[in-house]
Amino acid sequence: MALTNAEKQARWRKRNVIVLTADAGEIARRLATMDDQAKLALIVGFLNKRLNPKDGRCRWVKDDGGRRGSGIPRGCKDEVGDCVARAIAIATQKPYREVHDALTVAKVRDVAAGKSAWTRRARRKGGVHAFHADHGVPDEASAPYLESLGWRYTSTKDLPRGRGIHLRADELPRGRLIVDLRRHYTAVIDGVIHDTRDCSEEGRRRVRGFWAKPAATP
Repeated sequence: MALTNAEKQARWRKRNVIVLTADAGEIARRLATMDDQAKLALIVGFLNKRLNPKDGRCRWVKDDGGRRGSGIPRGCKDEVGDCVARAIAIATQKPYREVHDALTVAKVRDVAAGKSAWTRRARRKGGVHAFHADHGVPDEASAPYLESLGWRYTSTKDLPRGRGIHLRADELPRGRLIVDLRRHYTAVIDGVIHDTRDCSEEGRRRVRGFWAKPAATP
């Protein structure tokens, strides 16, 4: 008996569609047995290049800094503006909740007494965005907190054109860093980005500066 169109489509999906939410072993098995071996070679090459870059770019590890286990809800969207809290928690190895709460307090104090354009605008608009660490943290609030932990900032944004530093493993120093990018903070540990997404733009993203903790003197 001939198959109906629906049955043909179901058979085709079973043979050709790989569900990325499936078990990793099942995904690998399906890829290994695919008919188009040339495409499989391209996929393997792309994954190797992405996971183990050999040209000086940063490798990326997905890391939320402990947000999921902190008890702080994600809100109505999966993406929140907590990059400052996340980067500091990862680099300093402090509990995410502790960092998040400290930055929220620092942000409240900055809004109450700060004089920057951002602070004046936040006072004028009010609302949770002005105070909560999930909605961005200005340098005026995060810098004193990091300095209190003994971290020091190195600015690179004034380097001449062509000599600036990019988010690359072969351009950044080794160690635990909190890297300041335009409108984003990320943690880099020994050349590996720890963040919820790869923000390096294939190694092209310019670095404005970075925070690092000086080595203890004997």
